[in-house]
Amino acid sequence: MTDLHEMFGKTICVVYTFEGEDAPGFEHYHVWQSDVISKWLLAIQDLKCRPLILDVRTFVDKAICSTLPNIDYVLNLNCGGCELSPMALIPSVCAFFHIPCIPCDASTILAGENKFMSNLVAKATGLQVPQTLDKDIAGGIFRPLNLGSSIGVKREFSSLQKGIYQEFIPGYDITTPIVYNPVRQKMDILPTVLYIAENDNVEWFLGEECKNSRSGFTRKTIFDLSEELEKKYLELTQNIAINTFCRIDSRIKCSSSDELVALLKKPLQLEDIYFIEINPMPTVWINNAFSHSFSEINKAKNFSTYLSDLGEIVPQITLHNFLLSIAILAFTTAK
Repeated sequence: MTDLHEMFGKTICVVYTFEGEDAPGFEHYHVWQSDVISKWLLAIQDLKCRPLILDVRTFVDKAICSTLPNIDYVLNLNCGGCELSPMALIPSVCAFFHIPCIPCDASTILAGENKFMSNLVAKATGLQVPQTLDKDIAGGIFRPLNLGSSIGVKREFSSLQKGIYQEFIPGYDITTPIVYNPVRQKMDILPTVLYIAENDNVEWFLGEECKNSRSGFTRKTIFDLSEELEKKYLELTQNIAINTFCRIDSRIKCSSSDELVALLKKPLQLEDIYFIEINPMPTVWINNAFSHSFSEINKAKNFSTYLSDLGEIVPQITLHNFLLSIAILAFTTAK
């Protein structure tokens, strides 16, 4: 593993969208929010790196005019709420100027954020994917093609926007963060987060309203995935060229909480889950899936060596300095 001290002194540019940007290519559902920005700035400080904060327009303008200062890495917080073209803007500019972009490049966004493409890749990888339904069949679930954060997901076909309409899988939503492990020098699994509705209804799913309000459900942790399921998840990240961190959302198929308990008495099996989506640009925030999974990381053991090493150079290990450090090391190893 690369010496962690080699990260010291690197310039990390945080690229974000400010309020009021409504020009073509700049519309996004996450704009400047201090609680998001501040956590990443603290992480940059913890790693003894230099922060540079630029809004999208300034970053692009300076890149085109060759007035950017020296930048070692770009941290792209420019998550999109419209179409894929603005989402891939920052990593595309980074690629042109040979600047490593965290968490992923443009091609990964195009393959991963597009539901149709990611479902094709997941199916080819060997994961179960819900059956595509005709628009006249009731009871399915519609997911907009290019949007995240469960925006526009509904239990009926929609003709208002492009999307995929699939069989609804009764059961429970799960999400599995997958991150680079600098010790093993490969992508690795973090604990899986299980979502259980307050009414424990297997017809419930984590929709936009519940996700935004963080209410209507409880989270539990699943530590044991079968070797076959882990292998397929890691193959999928490789097939979509993810090398820093991401999140895979799936659905455990079952008809009751009793059946769920029975399934989880052993490692979760490949045949028990259906792929929903992969998120190569996951939101990293307080009290969301990534933070819940990270809070259980010490019980997972596979990152114990790295956490020990990281603890020697930072005042306190946090989700953000953990993710930022492993992303930098992923690019360092690739070199």
